[in-house]
Amino acid sequence: MPPSAPPQDASSTTSPPWSPPIKVVVGVSVLVAFAALVVAFSDFIGPLVLALMLAYLMHPVAAALERFTPLSWRASVTLVYFLLAALVLALLTATGFALVQQAEGLYVVVQNFLLTDLPRWLNYLSTHTYTFGPWVVDLRRYDFTALNDQLLTSVQPLIGQLGALISQLAASTLQVLGWMAFIWLISYFLLAESGRVSSDVVTIRIPGYQEDLRRMGRELGRIWNAFLRGQLTIAFIAMVWAWLWLTVVGAPMALVLAFLAAAARFVPYIGPVVLYTITALVILFQPTGAWGLAAWQQALLAIGGMFVGDNIIDNFVTPRILGNALGVHPAAVLLTALIGAKLFGVLGLLFAAPTLASLRLFGHYIMRKMFDQDPWADWRAVPSRPLGLNLVHWVRRAYHRLRRPSQSTN
Repeated sequence: MPPSAPPQDASSTTSPPWSPPIKVVVGVSVLVAFAALVVAFSDFIGPLVLALMLAYLMHPVAAALERFTPLSWRASVTLVYFLLAALVLALLTATGFALVQQAEGLYVVVQNFLLTDLPRWLNYLSTHTYTFGPWVVDLRRYDFTALNDQLLTSVQPLIGQLGALISQLAASTLQVLGWMAFIWLISYFLLAESGRVSSDVVTIRIPGYQEDLRRMGRELGRIWNAFLRGQLTIAFIAMVWAWLWLTVVGAPMALVLAFLAAAARFVPYIGPVVLYTITALVILFQPTGAWGLAAWQQALLAIGGMFVGDNIIDNFVTPRILGNALGVHPAAVLLTALIGAKLFGVLGLLFAAPTLASLRLFGHYIMRKMFDQDPWADWRAVPSRPLGLNLVHWVRRAYHRLRRPSQSTN
């Protein structure tokens, strides 16, 4: 009889490993397929990112509701998203049409200034000489026509895009509502199926790198938590203050200017300057001033109040909410915002700061690994949550204080 075959090891019956060439081919194929999908469905990238961030923002609210009520996780998420939809519909009903109308009016003011009033003003300056004490400024030596042509060449494409965006927003209300419903549904199902643990929303497993992935996910969570719950809170405070102040001083288009004040918080240096300039133009070109003031006096009053509000936010509110959570320089954020706006539009502009902080984290990890060093040895972790105005933390602390029995002296 032929000798019996030796018993095979259990490991020999498993699937054979791939050779390095096969791994390279499969990896490149997956990357090419992913890039093709991104290009083919690029219109869905923005809404999907917004849906993911909405789920991230609503997670602590749903978790607190489940903790303090007898509702289940799915019931808590459903209630939160129902209230969110009701709030959004109420705001759209109250301010939607007014916001679009004011945006159209603001576009007309800016367009008329850049295309009509600014060339006429520069032409007037180029024909006069001005004396300031012992100094004489002769502007006739300068070619303001070339400056005006260069300015129009740079600004006209932006004006055209802005006008097309406003016209599309005014004409395609149904399409905007459809995208909002798409974001709401994707975010709802994403959060309802993820469970109470926020890290279950996106899970990546690579053998041998689980600890690095956990640490990377924790640091990214801190960065985006600081931005989403910190920077958005600051932008909301700036928007409310601008709207209240501009309404008090009687400035026209106060609502759309308030939204611009919120957007200006995401663009260091340039954002406030553009906001103040547009506010001055809107007030100076209105027919009559409010409160019996001249137009230039009302413009100075409006800009002064917004400037004071911005400085209060920068010096007292922002350090308490954000501190140095993102760990990036404002000049670098400005450059990233300009590049992001060029490549990805509004989303690239708004998410410049956390994107730069995330790239800084990736770059630090790659450089340390390239030199066979511990990537987390000298990494300074940002705070786990924004300091100060953390509503969930405050509510939880107040709840425990109310439950604590009061100490009475007999």
